[in-house]
Amino acid sequence: MKQKNTIVSGFRIKNVVKNPIIIGTFFLTSSGLITKLIGFFYRIFLSRIFQEEGLGIIGLVSPVIILAHSICSAGIQNAITRYVAASRGEKEGEGFGYLIVGIFISVALSLFTAWLVFVNANYIALHIIGELRCVPLLRISALSFPLATIHCCINGYFYGKKRAAVPAASMLVEQLTRVFCVYFLYQLSLKLGANASISFVCIGMLAGEFTSAIFSCIFLALTPANTHKICICKNMCGNIISLAFPISLNRVCISFISTIETLQIPKQLINSGLSLSDSLSVYGVFSGMAFPLIMFPSALTGAVSSLLLPSVSEAQISGNNRRIKRLICITSAFCFALGIGCMIFFWIFADLLGTYLFASPVAASQIRALSFVCPFLYMSGALCSILHGLGKTGITFLFNLSSILLRLLFVFIAVPAFGFSGYLYGILFSQILFDLLIILALKKYIIYN
Repeated sequence: MKQKNTIVSGFRIKNVVKNPIIIGTFFLTSSGLITKLIGFFYRIFLSRIFQEEGLGIIGLVSPVIILAHSICSAGIQNAITRYVAASRGEKEGEGFGYLIVGIFISVALSLFTAWLVFVNANYIALHIIGELRCVPLLRISALSFPLATIHCCINGYFYGKKRAAVPAASMLVEQLTRVFCVYFLYQLSLKLGANASISFVCIGMLAGEFTSAIFSCIFLALTPANTHKICICKNMCGNIISLAFPISLNRVCISFISTIETLQIPKQLINSGLSLSDSLSVYGVFSGMAFPLIMFPSALTGAVSSLLLPSVSEAQISGNNRRIKRLICITSAFCFALGIGCMIFFWIFADLLGTYLFASPVAASQIRALSFVCPFLYMSGALCSILHGLGKTGITFLFNLSSILLRLLFVFIAVPAFGFSGYLYGILFSQILFDLLIILALKKYIIYN
């Protein structure tokens, strides 16, 4: 009997190890943690070679890039994943056809978007961003749009094939290439006796997108799916657009409002009495130093969230509400406790971290102020993942929208009156609002007693 149990146990372990979902989650989680770790030290490196004002200028360009990617590839990647997953066995060629059509649509959108940004870089920098030094950054970033869309579409294909190791590896390749390229350009500028340019960051991003796109294409060429006859139907384009459009619309709305928020912060800081240089420096400390440090522990909660979604979906399908309640209680308690611990840590060691890591007293004060956000910030990721697992993606979008709009309200009202502290208050209250809305949405699953 004991031997039989041992055999059954070994069989179960073997099945778990071979499960593509578990293997994929492991690779994605490991890659995400490593990527965040590399990115963390990369931020420290950037804070040492560029002035705080330079980091602020880089931060102004980032939302424009995110908005462009939301338009070109966000929904299309999900659509490709959905249709490739549905194309099994003899329909492998059909799944590959959806990938080809998806790449065609996405690249066409990205080429048009890249052309708009490249040609109108002066207008965007001067009249929308309000900083002429963003012109070269916008033009270099625009060149990466088509490469990024190809990379995203191929990742969507491999997600649909349950081969998450390829997207995970491409994410690492992209990050490593980016860091190496910026470091190489910095060392080259030192040897030539020239000043390091903030354009190095965008050149590194372009190199990372190029390398990851080539990496993904190589694995795509080696995949057995391309041995099947490629099947492209007339309705494929309509199917992808119909599924991708609402997802892209949600992402674009969120990205658009976030872009307005980011671009308005320096302008409202000027209204509070700061000069343009000082406002960019304060925002540069936030976007390039303080906030990435606060977000670093979220790599752990992100790993928990990636495991939660399939578990909650499975429990909902089986009607196991008790398991859903247990998952909510355990993960919420864990993430909130982690947030409390990080809040205490960042509060106590804010001066040490700001001085030792970034050599910035402003970073120290921002880290201490942001420490109060940690419990709510880390818990929101897990709660949001639970809602997604229950299929409530539309509600999550509305909650996100409400949170961002509240933060934007603080930018326009509190920042001119209280300076950058007004924006930090906005982050705290908007995060509390977001968590409360999710808790209300999950109230039927939460055990109050």
